[in-house]
Amino acid sequence: MVAAQNPIEIGTMPEAPGSTRSQITANPGDVLRWVFVFAGVTMVLITGLLALLVDGQAQSSLLGGGIAFVANGYSVWRVFSAPADISGEVTLFNLYRAEFGKLVIVGALCATAFALVDQLAVGGFLAGLLATLLAATIGAIFAQRNDVGEQPAG
Repeated sequence: MVAAQNPIEIGTMPEAPGSTRSQITANPGDVLRWVFVFAGVTMVLITGLLALLVDGQAQSSLLGGGIAFVANGYSVWRVFSAPADISGEVTLFNLYRAEFGKLVIVGALCATAFALVDQLAVGGFLAGLLATLLAATIGAIFAQRNDVGEQPAG
């Protein structure tokens, strides 16, 4: 058995010879703005489309989107309220705490909505909830891309 020329140590990241690695950081204000803009626009678009296309779905869609908007706001706040110069272990803990908190908020608010709203249209509710959750994730991705100055290929 022949050993590799440059073995990789456990816990390190391999690098190509002569390459430089840049730290990807995002300004918390930029991430908040991108997440809220994407989530808000998606919530309004889904509600508007359902209001035009299907009777009785718009209010449920707005309720589902609002729940996702609140949960995403908590998650972004929890992740970016910590100081930037903390260890990777603490950062990972903050990410898990933010996602678990978002899950709890979504679960509690959805249970409350289903218990208290008489004529909740499940299809519209889920469309607003899921579209807004996904839009907030896409907004965070765009905030990262915007911060490092990446441009789409092509």
